Amino acid sequence: MATLGKPVVIVRPEQLGFGERSVSPSDFGWHMLAEGDSWFSFGALLGNNLLNRLAFTRSTLVTNTARPSDTLAHVVEWWRDPAFATLIAGGRRGRQGWAFDAILLSGGGNDLIDAISDRLVDQQLLRRLPPRSDPASPADCIHPEAWAAFEAYLRTNFAMVSQLAAGSAQNADTPIFVHTYDYPTPNDAPAAPGRGPWLLPALEAHRIPEPMHQALADHLIERLAGVVRTLGHANVHVIDTLGTLTRAAAGANGDSNDWLNEIHPNSQGYGKLASVWRAAIEDVIAP
Repeated sequence: MATLGKPVVIVRPEQLGFGERSVSPSDFGWHMLAEGDSWFSFGALLGNNLLNRLAFTRSTLVTNTARPSDTLAHVVEWWRDPAFATLIAGGRRGRQGWAFDAILLSGGGNDLIDAISDRLVDQQLLRRLPPRSDPASPADCIHPEAWAAFEAYLRTNFAMVSQLAAGSAQNADTPIFVHTYDYPTPNDAPAAPGRGPWLLPALEAHRIPEPMHQALADHLIERLAGVVRTLGHANVHVIDTLGTLTRAAAGANGDSNDWLNEIHPNSQGYGKLASVWRAAIEDVIAP
């Protein structure tokens, strides 16, 4: 789906400035900061990510600090990768920050993938079921105490990002936009050799019956969306994209409908998402 408007210009933090070889935010109508996982990352396969499909009614510069596989913990651990926090809060002397019109955050998806990993069987969110089990519902496949801890972790880390902006002299009133992802299909569809799949191996390692695979994947994504929708921070706005995309076909080994692989949309899918993002963002920041 084509997104009407002016495509964004995306730069890394080191490209910002006013010199001859720098990109100046003053040349654009809006300046936004993006941080998060591979849905935003420069490292996404062939540049396939959501930011590359965004377009707005005003010319827009997006400074992107996202990295592939970033989790919320990585986003808030600014002592390891200080670019995000420095751009918002200005660094130790407060002179390295910028005033942004919006902060875009893609977080929680990789955390969920990590929390069901086949590398730590029965030690995180998913139960390892007995052989030939027939669970009555997706909730029967989840350790309730593990989900409670996971939800608390998510809320704590989202709150830290919210507080970072709220405590900044330049970005105290800057809106933060978060999102709810969409329904993936557990398939043997890796992003690249050695990168995925993620859901299908995890479900198989925990002996989740195949008829329960899709229902459990949907349940996890919906519970993640439930957390995001109820964060309750005044400066945080939710872009609800759940149900926007056409699912990948069950058993697909690659590009299918709106999905490029098991957990990443294709260009068409990101285009659909970008249209929702544009409407939600401009509803808040446009005069």
